[in-house]
Amino acid sequence: MESTYVKIIKEVCSEENIELSCFSSDWVLMLKKEDKLRYILAYQFDLNTAAAQAICKDKCAAYDVLSYYDTPCVEHSLFMSAATGYSPKSGNYKYMYEMLSKYKKIVVKPNEGASGTNVYAVSNGSELESAVDKIFKTAQSLAISPYYEIKKEFRVIVLNGEVKLVFSKEIPFVEGDGCLALGELISKSPHGTLPEELGPINLSHVLKKGEIWKLGWKHNLAHGALPHRVTDDTLIKDLSKLAIKAADILNIKFASIDIIRTEADYKILEVNSGVMMEYFAASSDSNYEIAKKIYKEATLLMFS
Repeated sequence: MESTYVKIIKEVCSEENIELSCFSSDWVLMLKKEDKLRYILAYQFDLNTAAAQAICKDKCAAYDVLSYYDTPCVEHSLFMSAATGYSPKSGNYKYMYEMLSKYKKIVVKPNEGASGTNVYAVSNGSELESAVDKIFKTAQSLAISPYYEIKKEFRVIVLNGEVKLVFSKEIPFVEGDGCLALGELISKSPHGTLPEELGPINLSHVLKKGEIWKLGWKHNLAHGALPHRVTDDTLIKDLSKLAIKAADILNIKFASIDIIRTEADYKILEVNSGVMMEYFAASSDSNYEIAKKIYKEATLLMFS
């Protein structure tokens, strides 16, 4: 089934007289205009350097670089699988438990993962070891971060030093009416199910009138979060300033930058050199046109 993203690229190429060839089930796109060949691999456009892409993909490396320049960002500590031969002789768990003891609750995830896959919030040793075991079955490295109570998460699309789009990623929720149990509210919601990662839930609990209960803790669009365009000029200005600073430091030309708002401040969560607007574009006709305009500008920039 053709993705919204590939559909957009095909439309852009048709409108701009660009010859398009698709390979590996649309994973690799080859674009030809006059005598120039350009490529798109997944959501990676032929605009960023290989080094910039690699640093962004490596969450711990990106954190090291950004924090060196005093950029507010979520801390990421690197741990290598023992199978790689690069883990400490004393093992990883000593340092992992030190982080758990320090922060009380931490997030464990693949260092080069995406879309919130294999990301775990843990608050005890059993949960920690279970998460590490699952991640190291498919990845050679993982990252551990402090757990933050995220008030809001935003995605900022930067192209060639300019912010093109800012939207929030809203976790679906149910609102209490003082009568219905949580399970009933969930079953009547458009989503109707709970993510397994939330663990045991008292579905008979009755929420107070107006009380909000979120259907998850991850703000990933792939896990059900919903995109909403940000229109507040002051907020856009604040987020743009932080995003452009990060893009300049990492020397990245086309990127989507995720920023969280905590109790204290805004922090960069991660910088993605693959610019995915799949869920945003599919959410409405107007958002589709916004995403298409950005992808068109990026495509033409490859040939400039």
